[in-house]
Amino acid sequence: MQRLMSRTRDESGSALVTALLATVLMLALGLALLSIVDTQASESANERTRDRGFNLSESVLNSQAFVLGRNWPTTGATTACSTAANGFGSTVGAGVSAIAAVEKLRQNINASYTDGAYAGASWQVNVCDDVNGSTVWDDSLLNNRPYDYNGGTPNDKVWVRAQSVVDGKTRVLVGLVTALTTPAVKSKFGLVAGNVSEDLSSTASAITNATVVSNLTSSLLNTNPPVAADSAYPVPASGVTGLRCGLLENITQVKTCVTGAIGALSQVPAINTLVTQGKYEQFPTTTSTQPSNVGQLRSQAKQTGGVYMATAPGAATVAAAPSCGISGATSDSVVFIEKVGTGDQYCYVDVSTSVTYKALVIGSGRVVIRGSNTITSYSTTTSNRFTGVLYALNLQTADLTTSSPTFEIIRIEKGARVTGAVHADGKNATVGLVPPDFSTDALVDALLCPAVLTCALAPTVKLLAGTLGVSGLVDALINGRCLVTVPILGCTVSLPPVAGGATAVAASITAQLSNYGSFIRSDVATVNKLKVYGASGVTPGTFRDLQVK
Repeated sequence: MQRLMSRTRDESGSALVTALLATVLMLALGLALLSIVDTQASESANERTRDRGFNLSESVLNSQAFVLGRNWPTTGATTACSTAANGFGSTVGAGVSAIAAVEKLRQNINASYTDGAYAGASWQVNVCDDVNGSTVWDDSLLNNRPYDYNGGTPNDKVWVRAQSVVDGKTRVLVGLVTALTTPAVKSKFGLVAGNVSEDLSSTASAITNATVVSNLTSSLLNTNPPVAADSAYPVPASGVTGLRCGLLENITQVKTCVTGAIGALSQVPAINTLVTQGKYEQFPTTTSTQPSNVGQLRSQAKQTGGVYMATAPGAATVAAAPSCGISGATSDSVVFIEKVGTGDQYCYVDVSTSVTYKALVIGSGRVVIRGSNTITSYSTTTSNRFTGVLYALNLQTADLTTSSPTFEIIRIEKGARVTGAVHADGKNATVGLVPPDFSTDALVDALLCPAVLTCALAPTVKLLAGTLGVSGLVDALINGRCLVTVPILGCTVSLPPVAGGATAVAASITAQLSNYGSFIRSDVATVNKLKVYGASGVTPGTFRDLQVK
């Protein structure tokens, strides 16, 4: 009995129960921890995928910003911006068919993402106008123009929307990309050349009366300096002539560097005053801009809205020069002609009804800017004016450092004028400036018609002008002479000397030509409109992460 009672009080089996309870508790805890670890592993994988998507989208955005810095979008750009699905895109690792602007982006992405984790990942990009300076992204911007438009006034800013899909996860980033720009050439220079040749018109140059020529030259250059400053930017901020020929270093080179009517005034102070209203400079290099900038101008000409010509028609002489054949250019166009004829020939641009480009660039060859050979007021914008930057690279010349003058690389003639700037590369590049012919009929009327008796002779003198020639007509007006001699009867029509003589003749011709104005009028806004692009990047404060799925 006592043994039985002791067994009933034995508690040794309770250890098993405790062990079982502990085991169950530990199992539950282990399963919970396993679930947490599994969830964290899954989240970690998703996070890696999202990070990959972010990295890819960010690379696309930055690469597009880099490409835009060298190929800024222009009117008619083809990068779609109508809907998010219509942007330019590709798959990581896809082949590159060409090295166009969009293919450079594909090339950059392929080179950066060779990791197998990005296999099959896709990306796309939209480039959209910022709509008059918007700094906060809205999806409605996808319905706007795909280039820097802003109501017709570009501001060098566009939105870039970059989207990637990695392992089915979409990531969308946006940023307002701003391009750093600089003018392609310096706006303070109205003319840069190795040599400048400014001559009177062909009728004026036929005058042999030294007094008339001297008075005419002095009066004309004082009234109309060949290069005039922008009225809003007085010299030295604009209207400066840059000469590469060593004029400031060696005064004996004056007649080499500056010829024609200007060269006749052989005193340096006179040239200093008359050529550029008191300002000229030694241009230190043989080229007006960097080769990379020339490459950008070529690229702009090849973009939509520009005009690129590998070859233009050409001829060996100015008289035989054909039209350059430029078509489709607008005031927003960079026109780039790689070669004129055989590469050292002339073609002409007819500006009788006025022409406006951002720039006309001639690679190898010579160009004539030709008016209607009439004298029109400078305020008349519909005739005889080229507006833009006129730039001859003079690539037909092997040695740009030679200072001996050659025939013109650029010639402005027959009443044409340039508003903007004129540049010709090389110390041997001559810019020829030839004003329009004056009217002999107007000269006769101006000198004879103030008096009734001599005015009656005006019709006869006009008829005889062709026979007399320009020099003979001037001589007749200054000295008086018999115009018509009949056998037996003798002189039947005689012309008395005009009042004022040579001074009056020169003043009358100057009055006509002064209406023509300067050959080149600096225009800072026009020059600065021709831009080249440098580094570009996302504007601080505009970067946004729009979508994570």
